[in-house]
Amino acid sequence: MPRENKHLKLEELEAYAYVNGAELSFYPPTGVFTMRDRQDSETWVWVINPYTQERVKRVRELDKSSWIFALQDALSRLKNAGEALPQTKSDEKS
Repeated sequence: MPRENKHLKLEELEAYAYVNGAELSFYPPTGVFTMRDRQDSETWVWVINPYTQERVKRVRELDKSSWIFALQDALSRLKNAGEALPQTKSDEKS
């Protein structure tokens, strides 16, 4: 019987984000993950570790359930950031 992995692979994390309308990216020079809205590439958020509230820097930093929680949190913040942008534009006077 094969053993279940405790960690997700980068491809699995990217697929989870993609299915939810976002794009997950890792930037090796800075060592952080960001999530962008696929419809609006200008809207993005950091992926935050739910325990330390710091930016996630490695795939193996979190186990499966923690990654899902962090990705859901990032997706929620991404959605809120995307909704906030049109509001600021509509507040402008013509």
